Amino acid sequence: MKIKKTGKKIFGAELTSQEKKALDIEIERQLAEFDRNHTKEIDALILLALHDTFGFGEKRLRRFYDIFDESVNELIKRYELEDSDKIWISEQTLKDYGIDLDLWERERRKNR
Repeated sequence: MKIKKTGKKIFGAELTSQEKKALDIEIERQLAEFDRNHTKEIDALILLALHDTFGFGEKRLRRFYDIFDESVNELIKRYELEDSDKIWISEQTLKDYGIDLDLWERERRKNR
């Protein structure tokens, strides 16, 4: 690592490619840990929305919860991979069905 400074003040650093790669891996590991720590809260929000909006009962919520948990775990594993530039398969599958989450997000931001 090459430290950048002016006089006695440090204002940055230039990382080698190996250091950048190690930093990226650590960031992705921490994202995965963050996801694990907040999964229960996110699950509760989703289950409550399915119950209140669509009338899902306990049996249906449990089926969804079990399937969704598997998908979340696969997503977390993706963060831990070194090659995280691959598109997440669920997003692409939805696009194949004509559901574009990027478009929905742009529309939601426009309507705020």
